[in-house]
Amino acid sequence: MNVTFYNRPKMAGAHSVEEVFTIIKNELRDEINITNFHCSSRWGRTHSLLNAHKYQGDVNHITGDVNHLAITLSSRKTILTLHDMRHYEQDLKGVKKNLFGTFKLGLPFRRVTKITTVSAFMKQRIVDEFSIAPAKIEVIHNPAPPDFMFHEKEFNTENPWILQIGSAPHKNLSRLMKAIGGLNFRLLLIRKKDAAIKKELEEKGIEYRWTENIPRQKIYEWYKECDIVFFASEFEGFGVPVLEAQAVGRPVITSNVASMPEVAGEGAHIVNPYKVQEIRQALMDIKSNKTLRDDLVEKGRENLKRFSASAIAGQYLNLYKRVADGS
Repeated sequence: MNVTFYNRPKMAGAHSVEEVFTIIKNELRDEINITNFHCSSRWGRTHSLLNAHKYQGDVNHITGDVNHLAITLSSRKTILTLHDMRHYEQDLKGVKKNLFGTFKLGLPFRRVTKITTVSAFMKQRIVDEFSIAPAKIEVIHNPAPPDFMFHEKEFNTENPWILQIGSAPHKNLSRLMKAIGGLNFRLLLIRKKDAAIKKELEEKGIEYRWTENIPRQKIYEWYKECDIVFFASEFEGFGVPVLEAQAVGRPVITSNVASMPEVAGEGAHIVNPYKVQEIRQALMDIKSNKTLRDDLVEKGRENLKRFSASAIAGQYLNLYKRVADGS
């Protein structure tokens, strides 16, 4: 069976989708013949739109962010994966939102034979926003990262390091900074540099280290160095850093909204991301309570079993076979 993966253009600092499907392709390399089509940004991606149909396989899989390609691909053998709709739901308004919703989401959703999405939360959002039949949408979670291994570390009870990843406002750094005001916590930030945030950190007297656009191995090193991972976003279609924290063996704080409780299972301290005091209390609880820390780490490692690469790849393989057979 020949499967063509349609991938977004390569962009500096954007690699989450690529990492997910690299894992899946590696698992399936002995089961299917793989062709990769990487979109270009030429002519506003129109060049790719005109050429995508030349590379079709028995199954076509649009892996993310290039949904418009569905317009020129065979409807009966094309799958589209949606990772989230935060930009559509939270950033856009008026005419821009209507155009984006029609041409980047609604029309591609109706053109393909199957949609996969990464959480039950996202499936329901697609149904609610675009009136797509639930039977057309399959939830296939992202796999846990096989390259992030458990690394035991003595928790720093005096000045714990909190790792925060991601630059967008919904990643909730502002409330995290308010929550640790006056407390002995330090921040490890992997995000784009921002003068306003830097000024706020210094005014609050928060010790921090800051980096951006680092290779994945370096990201892993920062996970190993931290004591707590903070991923209490306002919105996520999935939330891979939750699994990365659990894989390395770090207690993680995440949100009670969107997909995050679904992904974290029992292996996270779950808070309301809009309530600074809840975030503050969660940090103090983890800092002061070794039993809680150990319990979160143990349950996190158990949770990872739901997201094994072989299990996730097996779900995709089953879907590819059904689409190729027209069933």
